Amino acid sequence: MAPNALDRGPGRAPDAEARAWIGQHDGAFGPWIAGSLRPGADATAICSPASGAELARLADASPADLADARAAAATAQPLWAALPGVERARKLYDWAAEIAARETCLTQLLALETGRPVRACRRGLSAGLDALRQAAGSLLAGAADRPGHVPLGVVAPGPSFGLSLGRIAPALAAGNAVILAPGPADGKLAMLCLAEAAGTAGLPAGLLAVLSGAAGALSDLAQPPVATLRGPCLHLVLEDADLDAAADGIAGMLGDPPPGTAGHWLLVQESVAERVHARLAGRMARLIIGDPLDPATDLGPLSGPALRDRLTAALAETRGVTIQPLPRLPDRGAFMAPALITGLAPAMPEMETGLPGPVLLSMTFRPPAEAIRLANAIPPAPATSLWSETLSTALDLATTLEAGTVCVNGTDLDPAPDPPELWQRPAGLAPARAVARPVAAAAVPSAALTAARRAQSGWAGRSTTERAAILIHAATRLAESAEAAAARLASAAGAAATASAAWAETPGRATLTRHRPLGVIAVLCPEICRQAAPMLTMASILGPVLAAGNGALLYPGAGANAEAEALIAALEAAGMPKGLVGIVSGPRAALACALAARVDLDALWCFGAGDLPEDLPARAAATGKALWLSEDGASETWTGPGGTSDLFRIAAGRRQTLRLSWGA
Repeated sequence: MAPNALDRGPGRAPDAEARAWIGQHDGAFGPWIAGSLRPGADATAICSPASGAELARLADASPADLADARAAAATAQPLWAALPGVERARKLYDWAAEIAARETCLTQLLALETGRPVRACRRGLSAGLDALRQAAGSLLAGAADRPGHVPLGVVAPGPSFGLSLGRIAPALAAGNAVILAPGPADGKLAMLCLAEAAGTAGLPAGLLAVLSGAAGALSDLAQPPVATLRGPCLHLVLEDADLDAAADGIAGMLGDPPPGTAGHWLLVQESVAERVHARLAGRMARLIIGDPLDPATDLGPLSGPALRDRLTAALAETRGVTIQPLPRLPDRGAFMAPALITGLAPAMPEMETGLPGPVLLSMTFRPPAEAIRLANAIPPAPATSLWSETLSTALDLATTLEAGTVCVNGTDLDPAPDPPELWQRPAGLAPARAVARPVAAAAVPSAALTAARRAQSGWAGRSTTERAAILIHAATRLAESAEAAAARLASAAGAAATASAAWAETPGRATLTRHRPLGVIAVLCPEICRQAAPMLTMASILGPVLAAGNGALLYPGAGANAEAEALIAALEAAGMPKGLVGIVSGPRAALACALAARVDLDALWCFGAGDLPEDLPARAAATGKALWLSEDGASETWTGPGGTSDLFRIAAGRRQTLRLSWGA
């Protein structure tokens, strides 16, 4: 009988290459260390979330494996960093070619293990390859071979979907060795295949290690002094948007969330909320849920039954209105129909904790300013899609949102690759480790922090040129009594005033990379500040911090308060808002712990960290702030030509990627 409907028949991309690669290793894997795959004890099964079938067995890294990986990386890193940039670029290009040759195998491995649709896996890998080639190209341009700067050393960039090449490649280009600890959602088998490709391409043994299950043991490795954004993917729809395009794009992202995001938030203008919700429900009902290897699949399985049960319980308990179309679900596997929850308010439990998975949490707003207040009341979102047909409104909102990536009228929300400069440091400013010492937190002068927070918003709202002019005016006031400090302030002002945002253009899209201030930064000055040139040291730090639009809490240390007060007085006399920079005092270690615990502080920089407790990174991570621990450095670090202003300028800002789409 002839068919009487045009229903799509089942289809499936082959997985032969992934299965063959697993078979080459007899289905058993351990950590990748020093250029080879090690057998591991106590291997556990890696199962497909779509079928529950076992794919392979993988052993977590043991303490001995971790020690060997650190030793191999410490041996390979200085040799790699000593190579000319052109030679490192050639190796990275060879690695990119080897990855491209394995592209089919890698996408199949990602789809099998993570449950992401194969289309999304292919797109993510392609973006990672672009980042790798871009990092190699930056080496040819000399971006990672800057005089006076050295690699961080052995680093552990957090992996994410897309094999994290947007972080790994710049770290390697800058001369570092990399140790990875992939999690369940990162594609452990694909990460091992990626490392094997690096060995085949000729990257030095030990330069790249993959240690499953070792994430907690790598927290002491060097990291750039910037915060990692974690939170929901935010979607903001205005009343003048193309509602059909917005609904189509947002619903499509439920099965392909941007890296680093957890769940989805929708902010929709009240006047069009019902129409947007209706369109979203209709589009969600048409999503194809099924085998991630099927090229037509829009939404694959969840990571496991436990997450599905958690989300199902949350939908049953919500105080909002649940809209959950029920498309056909596969008979087995951790599949779940997408859901839209409307009628929510900011204080509801769903908005407090978030719901990972294909669940869209919706709130309404009236004027666009209210949407900005709602969006910026949470920690900065890694990615935001913004929908409006009025370009001036869209740009005004996009530049006001605190988000890592903002895409106007589109869903290209992958983060931009790191610049290689982020993975280097001035030669005299080495990373430091805190010591095992229990410390009770001290009280932080709340008045100083409140004053800095209140003044910072207005300071950040001034133009870069205006802020630079105030710093230069302050420098002229200091010129006679502190000539070197005045020169450092003027240098920071000039660097900020002449810096320009990067603009890249492709057919139908433009990408703008800009820097936003962090907010309020607490700075614990180094011991050397009290020994020689204390005002120069403080000016070296405060100049870039203030030029970027931040406020600051300054701990000058014993004996340096008079210089700190003179510097702040010169800045305020030049036009800096009163209270923007405050002085704090107290026992250094206890003060650091108290500052790390403050949720209303955005970053903590500790120079001379040898007396600080080893749990300080955990305290800072719990409140989501950027933490920078560094040794004092030699006096030349602070008093030499140029100082550390480049690194401070990068660390004092948050990179934001703004993407604009156009076309009929």
